[in-house]
Amino acid sequence: MTVLVGDKDDPKVAASRSYVGMKSATTKLAGLSSLTEEFPSTATTQEMYKKLEQWNNDKTISILMFQLPFGGKAGETIDTTALCNRINIAKDGDGLNQVTLGLMSLGAERYYDCCTPRGMIDLSSVYLVREKGARLRPDGIASFAGYEVVVAGRSNIVGEPLFNLLKRFDASVLGPLHTKTGSGGASDKETQRRIYIELSKRADIIFGCMGFHPYKVHADTEYFFTPEMVKQGCLIIDASTSFRKDGKSPYGDVDPSARAKASAFTLETGGVGPATVTKLVHQGWLGMLYQHIDKVRKAVEDNKSVTVSAFKKLLSSYSGAGEADASANAEMLFNRAINSESHPVHAVDALEVILPELMRR
Repeated sequence: MTVLVGDKDDPKVAASRSYVGMKSATTKLAGLSSLTEEFPSTATTQEMYKKLEQWNNDKTISILMFQLPFGGKAGETIDTTALCNRINIAKDGDGLNQVTLGLMSLGAERYYDCCTPRGMIDLSSVYLVREKGARLRPDGIASFAGYEVVVAGRSNIVGEPLFNLLKRFDASVLGPLHTKTGSGGASDKETQRRIYIELSKRADIIFGCMGFHPYKVHADTEYFFTPEMVKQGCLIIDASTSFRKDGKSPYGDVDPSARAKASAFTLETGGVGPATVTKLVHQGWLGMLYQHIDKVRKAVEDNKSVTVSAFKKLLSSYSGAGEADASANAEMLFNRAINSESHPVHAVDALEVILPELMRR
């Protein structure tokens, strides 16, 4: 379920309305139901708290999220951070609760990842497997080991969680680059520009999630990444959308002439959005499984041989584990998945591992 706060004629939430529509359509295509709750800009904090308590306790809702920012007076008076921190973390499908953010950053047992940074990871993972022959980790993501990547931006819902996700997947992360980037205590514009260039031109993968307008460091372009900052043959994943002075012309972080140096890149705008929505729909599926975790554990237990065999293949492929070690660890992962006292994520992960095999039967 998505919660949208703002009047229909409020330009501040016009993009949000379009995005919510895209999420709803994609969710239905995936065979899941989608619900949008709309509130006017006069909505109050107490009204939101009361409704959120109902949604948290409603077992028919798998995941729920607030579409930010709120419009009108509500956007000025409601503390959305405090509001999102009240979301039941078992339903926090967009990763807005700070507990979710913390667990995700630590790589600890958690229900969900933030959708946009995880969508960016998924896009680059497909590229690394198809084009670079990277090995798949047991969690289904390509290993970033040996690759230098740069993250531009440190927002709480994109840049910072992306930085921490990349560390989890073994990348050598340069950054995140931000407004106070500098050297030796100096953060003047020229020092910043020099450091930006030195780090970004080393990167095998560039993740743009900065938004240019606060970072005006180039005298002759509105883009953040210029050709001199981009390594020949790199991968560019650009999630930024800024607007020119007319308010109608969106653009990304990376200059088109810089993109020409890349071996692959996302569209300047609208390239990462579909990956975000796809991840969101996937997490809606996960939320449904979490709401029926006893049945998930039973399905895994009933298919022990398939589960253990799948885990053995993953362990052998990724780590080169011998037969004995792979068998022992696969058995351990199976037992953890069916244990009612273990975190639900282990059972859900196990079911997703064996689902392709079960569907072939």
